[in-house]
Amino acid sequence: MKNKSELIDIVGKAIVILLIAVFTVIGIMHMVSGRQANTRAQFPDQTAQQNTITVSTLTIQPQTINRTVKLNGEVSSKTEVNLYPHTGGTVSRLLADEGTRVYKGDVIAYIDPSKPGSAYALSPVSATVGGTIISRPVNVGDTVTINTCIATVGSLTNLEVHVNVSEKYNAYLKQGLGAFIRTISAPDDIIEATVTSISPVVNTASRTLDVTLTPARQTDALKPGMFASVELIIQQETDTVVVPKSALREFNTGYTVFCVSPDNTAVRVPVETGLQNDTQVQITSGLANGDIVITAGSVTEGSPVRISNASAQQ
Repeated sequence: MKNKSELIDIVGKAIVILLIAVFTVIGIMHMVSGRQANTRAQFPDQTAQQNTITVSTLTIQPQTINRTVKLNGEVSSKTEVNLYPHTGGTVSRLLADEGTRVYKGDVIAYIDPSKPGSAYALSPVSATVGGTIISRPVNVGDTVTINTCIATVGSLTNLEVHVNVSEKYNAYLKQGLGAFIRTISAPDDIIEATVTSISPVVNTASRTLDVTLTPARQTDALKPGMFASVELIIQQETDTVVVPKSALREFNTGYTVFCVSPDNTAVRVPVETGLQNDTQVQITSGLANGDIVITAGSVTEGSPVRISNASAQQ
């Protein structure tokens, strides 16, 4: 009986020890689990962060989009007048150089119409208008006729720009169209201009129309005879939805853009396009003011995204 009692006592003690060990392990597991939960709360899932794509965006608001044609033009004075001699002969004296300011009636040159054996006489060439000598194609000693231009007088403050526009744009041409003018000497000085006249006939040699532009402001950047780079606006849409071409993607048989949803994921949006230029495209349906369009970043439908600070400030 004694041996049986001792055996029961030993078994009881073993059970107690086992239960203590079990409860100790359970306590440790709860403690570790709690610490892991706190760690996850303090440090978000690194994998989720690694899958998030940083993107640049544009918030849609009404804009203007232009379609332009790049052309070369020449600056000239609106009031150019060519001066001719009253008689043929030899240029004896020149009293004005290019850039000289003259007034109506000023003598700018003398022509010697004398022939061998005849009396020496000089015929003056006078300015018929006031202005600046912008061209003087003759020199002393040149032989001229009554059809030879001795000089051209014009205004340096009343200028225009002439461009030759391909006949294929004839349907778009009309007075009042806008344009932007640049010169080689001042490429950063962009001068706005307006179409003021259009030739009614096409040049059969170049298949172009002569179009005259009037600058909105006079500036030292424009001088008669200068070469000008012109961007002529042939189409314009105002108060419309415009996105960069980088935002537009082909999908199936149409176009889409990706927008940022409220839960910061990329959503594919089908769109229809309108007017386009080198860098922008008009969206005629699919987007509305306030939509956030992804302009840079490789995303797919449902991709988690983070908007870069640079685009967030736009």
